Amino acid sequence: MADAPAQRLAAIFYSLPVDGIDAHFTRPFADWRAEAAQLWPDFTAYLPDTLSHKDFTAARYTHGALRRPYDDGLVHIGDAAHRASPQLGQGANMALLDARALQLALRGAPKRGEEGLRRYAQARRYHVALYQAFSAAFTRQYQSDSAVLPMLRDHVLAPLSRTWPVPRVLTRLVCGDIIPTMPALTPRPRREPPLQPQERG
Repeated sequence: MADAPAQRLAAIFYSLPVDGIDAHFTRPFADWRAEAAQLWPDFTAYLPDTLSHKDFTAARYTHGALRRPYDDGLVHIGDAAHRASPQLGQGANMALLDARALQLALRGAPKRGEEGLRRYAQARRYHVALYQAFSAAFTRQYQSDSAVLPMLRDHVLAPLSRTWPVPRVLTRLVCGDIIPTMPALTPRPRREPPLQPQERG
């Protein structure tokens, strides 16, 4: 196991409208720092004087999925097949599930051709659609200009998240298995009826 770094590090994320990114990088960094410190005074510990615009990278997020994530000799998995904002932290999980579904679909296809790719796409369709819907819903609560959604998030959804059985549901959500991940390729085994005791003669 690698030793922990001597200096603790932190990753900083903050949101901007897409059409405001270019303007942000042209404003004095000190102005943004003062604004951030005013919003969250404890944040100043993460804002050393050496920090500047060059320490940040802009990332643009959108939601969408390919209707047909494969073609002749080509198949898309992960973000290339279905993109979403990283609110649920499921990007790597989704890519791994796609890879596993693709492997199972091709292994079960007679000629390992288009039929296998079609099975892969169908097997992942509903799981991907549900998580994209959740991601889009959470994105609007944390990254929008709405005055209502943050109030709903902080005063309704936050207390609700600590009320049974919501914590269990949220755990399943972030584990990525709130619904079957690829039901067509991993059917549940049939449960055999219990053996009945033999009658004594």
